[in-house]
Amino acid sequence: MPFTVTFVAVIIVAFILDNFILIPKGTKIFTKAHLIDGDKVGYVTKALKLDYSKIKKGQIWRLFSQVFLHVGLPHLIFNCTATLAVGYALETTVGTAKTAICFFFSALVSGLFMAFGIKFCDGQGASTGIYGLIAMFVFYSIKSHTVMFSSLHPVFIAYIGIYTVAGMFINRIDRLEHSSGFLGGIIFSLIAFGI
Repeated sequence: MPFTVTFVAVIIVAFILDNFILIPKGTKIFTKAHLIDGDKVGYVTKALKLDYSKIKKGQIWRLFSQVFLHVGLPHLIFNCTATLAVGYALETTVGTAKTAICFFFSALVSGLFMAFGIKFCDGQGASTGIYGLIAMFVFYSIKSHTVMFSSLHPVFIAYIGIYTVAGMFINRIDRLEHSSGFLGGIIFSLIAFGI
């Protein structure tokens, strides 16, 4: 699981840098607003978040770099857990390359839609790529005629289901991000596995 473990490690390091090290002087780090709600004052967030106005000026990395950012500890924990669960299932079955490409392709599809479709200027989180992996998980399950195509424990399959459904009821923006990431996963799966 080189991609899954490496990606989770990178987003944890990015979170630490963005919330505890690369922050404006005087930032109160042990507050609810900072740790739980995510007050978005870190310099990593300012450099990498999805921002249509900055993408228009040539900062195209923002179309997918938002996957490395998380707003508060709950956001980070939910996305790390989902990445480990669905990433493990896919990476041990379809391979590291397809898993990683699907993740970033899905994030890019979502980034393009959010930036140019609705001109969004405040996107962060790995969920766009995770929803792409979930789409590939569903696609591969249908193709192989079983959700048990991997050795993933049923508790984690249930977590993926809850994560998928719950993420569609947070708010309109998250629903659009997640849906477009899921669409990216379907497109990639059709290319990678055929019908």
